[in-house]
Amino acid sequence: MNTALKKAHWLILLLTLVTPLWAGAGQTIVAAVDEDIIQDYQLFVGTRDPLKITHFAGPGARRDVVELVLLQQALHLGGYQGSVTLRPENSYLRILKLVNDGQVAISGAPKWLEDMQPYEDQIYISSAIVHEGDFIVGIYTRPDNRKALDATSLDKVRQLTAASNSHWKADVSTLKSLGIGRIYYSTYWVQIVRMVVAGRADITLAPFQSTPGMKIKVNNLALVPIPGIKVSLPGSRHWPVSKQHPQGEAIFNALQKGIAILEANHIIRQAYEECGFFHPGVQDWQLLNAPHASTTQPITH
Repeated sequence: MNTALKKAHWLILLLTLVTPLWAGAGQTIVAAVDEDIIQDYQLFVGTRDPLKITHFAGPGARRDVVELVLLQQALHLGGYQGSVTLRPENSYLRILKLVNDGQVAISGAPKWLEDMQPYEDQIYISSAIVHEGDFIVGIYTRPDNRKALDATSLDKVRQLTAASNSHWKADVSTLKSLGIGRIYYSTYWVQIVRMVVAGRADITLAPFQSTPGMKIKVNNLALVPIPGIKVSLPGSRHWPVSKQHPQGEAIFNALQKGIAILEANHIIRQAYEECGFFHPGVQDWQLLNAPHASTTQPITH
């Protein structure tokens, strides 16, 4: 265990001396998460205890996967002693609705703040796990799409076609702001990848990876980033917790404590760097759109 995480675990032991744990051993909560994330999560974690993971690279590691690990570590550090059961779902908005209705306690993946604000009466919104201006992504294409790979300027990118999900407001608004006129939509990530691989669209936006060449692999399909360019998505990302769930308030309080501990010990940044999301290899790449200044107000509810 590295020094930072060891320090965090010692801190929670001190907290438990004055704050009783609200969940008994063996108690579980259900987190809804996309099926493709679960598949890579199982590959990444294997037989390990996610609470003891201190290195966030390796097979299956990507942003969504390490966020599942961070969620469990945050809950544990915040005082939750039980376990998290993953419920597979295939829709970004359906997961948000399940949390809103109290059918599940929490989303396994953070959501965009803009998408959660209409539901503020029904959900708690955690502190930011990705802050405004920090969500930098690549423009991914098929490895043999020469036209796309040569599009290393904004003028050339505007001549490409894109694939995305109409529910991903940040992605769609960014693609439109870049001047991309033709965007084709699909509901599921694997279908978006298939569209690009099949040549029905040239590009899609995706986080950078820790794999060789920052390659994305979905089943037997592969995408690579256009070299030298990147874009910034607007907004911050947070975990939604259901106010309708009988343990919602306690889960939220534990999560908030845990996020603060992980932040203080720089574990979240470490995880994002090691999985490739905050990728050092793209630090000098050209940002095609203006970076987004921090406008997010502190979450207090």
